[in-house]
Amino acid sequence: MVFVIFLLVVSKLTVFGQSAEVTDTVSSEQLLVKAREFAYNNRKIEARKLCRLILQRDSTYLDAAVLMGRTYAWDQKYDSARIVLNKVTEQKPGYYDALDALIDVEIWGEDHKAALKYANIGLTSHPDDAVFLYKKARILNNSGDSQNAVVILNQLLKINPANKDASGLLLTIRTAKLVHKLTLNAWVYAFDNENPWSFASAAVGRKTSMFGTVTLRYNYARRFGSEGHQLEIDAYPAIAKGVYMYFNTGISNKKNFPFSRLSIEPYVKLPASFEMSLGFRYLNFDDKRIVALDSNKVLIYTGTIGKYYGDYWFSVRSYFTPGKERWSKSINFTVRRYLADADSYFSLILGTGFSPDEQQFAFNPNYYLKSSKIDLDYQQKIATRFFLNCGSGFAREEIRTNTKRSRFSFDLGVSYLF
Repeated sequence: MVFVIFLLVVSKLTVFGQSAEVTDTVSSEQLLVKAREFAYNNRKIEARKLCRLILQRDSTYLDAAVLMGRTYAWDQKYDSARIVLNKVTEQKPGYYDALDALIDVEIWGEDHKAALKYANIGLTSHPDDAVFLYKKARILNNSGDSQNAVVILNQLLKINPANKDASGLLLTIRTAKLVHKLTLNAWVYAFDNENPWSFASAAVGRKTSMFGTVTLRYNYARRFGSEGHQLEIDAYPAIAKGVYMYFNTGISNKKNFPFSRLSIEPYVKLPASFEMSLGFRYLNFDDKRIVALDSNKVLIYTGTIGKYYGDYWFSVRSYFTPGKERWSKSINFTVRRYLADADSYFSLILGTGFSPDEQQFAFNPNYYLKSSKIDLDYQQKIATRFFLNCGSGFAREEIRTNTKRSRFSFDLGVSYLF
């Protein structure tokens, strides 16, 4: 008999899941289970329909209202979410799930003042609650009050020393105060028909509020029996909300590097975790002039589109270089898999053509006629302040018509925050 009843319930749920028609024989509890299933499987509109049906039956069924409010928030319909969730807190002040959802809505909507208000209300009704304490610390840190965020996190860790969210955020706050970064890199390129090339760089960067991270870098290159030296500077100034600029300029002794260079490229953050950019690279090979506008200069147009998806980052970058007879083109495709944090990852890079952002190749854009490459890169954060980077790659390059060679690359780098 029990088995027959079970089959009847399942059949009714299956029918209503397909047709959205619900009979009175399906309980509100069963409807909420189905609504949650819809909500967590990206069928949020159907989930809201079931929540409304539950509330039509019983306006005090607050779990249905909270779920409805969260689905609005997941769709970035924050005003709708606020209306639904505030009605819940009016019916039942201090209701835990509604306050928790309201905090999330305001965090996602970047209204730090409102988020802090609901976190304080939650802690008034639920003192020393781990979730509300952690979210209050997040809000304080996001609004620039890291000092009080640390106080809250220490309070939370005193209650529960094993709280990983709290210890992780505390480490992030402490790391963010380390605004300087020293980086050392070295590369070796080996060929099947030529002496090896060697490269090195040393850079010091500093985080700033106006210009983003500003980096001063020294580059060294040894090839063709000569040594080249270059100084350059990078900056990432913010232009507007969701828009920032990549700026680079440099000068060298003209051996193995262009005499001067300039790069400008605006980046725009797009919906759905996309990002795009469009800019140029200017290379000047006349050591008698800082700026050349004749045949001694090379102007390269570039653009990229990237997408964050879970723990992955995908990016496609193209370069277009005008020529007398035709434009040369190149493209790089990057897939990056992030590990424990944003500073630890694996990268795979596939590319064809010339890449002027790699300083090893910027000495002569016309040196390669055709090329294809594959690179693997790995970076690992060690403790709090150190980063280790290593990589290797292979390329097949055409340096003259019908003359090709193989190139093997190896690199190693270390960074230190202070």
